[in-house]
Formats: sequence, structure tokens, C-alpha cells
Amino acid sequence: MTTESNRTGQKTGGAKLTARQRRFLPILLASRNHTEACEAGRIGRDTLYRWLKDPAFAAEVDRQRDELAAEGLALLAKNTVKAVEVLVELLDTKDGHLRRLAAVSILGQHTKFRELDELTRRIEAIEERIDAGQRHSAK
Repeated sequence: MTTESNRTGQKTGGAKLTARQRRFLPILLASRNHTEACEAGRIGRDTLYRWLKDPAFAAEVDRQRDELAAEGLALLAKNTVKAVEVLVELLDTKDGHLRRLAAVSILGQHTKFRELDELTRRIEAIEERIDAGQRHSAK
């Protein structure tokens, strides 16, 4: 059912959305899947899929998802040092099992970090070669 407020789109983050779409966005973003979102937001799946085909709605969903992800990453980054400090403290506990778990966790994360760092350096070197080759062929 289309109401006057649904027909007169309002701007949200640069995207023209209906009031109903704006109310539904937080529900969609907080839900595990589309079915759960539709039930919680009391809209039909057909309606949701029609909205997702709308470039303005889809762009706003993407923008808000990116914003949430950035906030989550910032919170993780803010607490990384604290988490590592806790793991390091656990290395001194008397509980051998807990000490072993902390050690394995630290070593595993360190290994992943080194691998990621190495891959990043290799990709950057490849990109530099490609850029140099493109500059050379443009001359």
C-alpha cells in the first residue's frame, strides 16, 4: 500500500528514499538475512527485492553497510593493543593449558601478519612494475 509519505521521497545520505524505506533500512542492516528483515519490518520479500533493484535504495544500503563496517573496524583497531596485552599476560599464568592457548594465538596472529605484510609488499612491487611498463610504453 502506497501512502503519501511513501510517495514523497526524502533524502537520506544523498539517496532519495521513501519514509517506509528509511524506517526499514536499520532493520535490514541488523538482520541476519532478508527473510528475517522482511518479517521484522513487516514487508513482503517482493517489496524488498523491488527496493534492492532501485539504485537509490541499493546505494544507501551499501553506504550504510560500509559505514557500519568502518565503525566496527575502528573499534577493533582501538582495542587491538588491549587484546594483545591480555594474551601476553596469559603467557605468565600457572595454567599450562591457558598458557599454551595464548601462545598459539599470539604465534598464529603473528604468522598471519607477516604473511599479509609479505603479500602486500609483493603486490606493491608488481604494481610498480606494471606502472613503470605503462609509463615506458606511453613514451
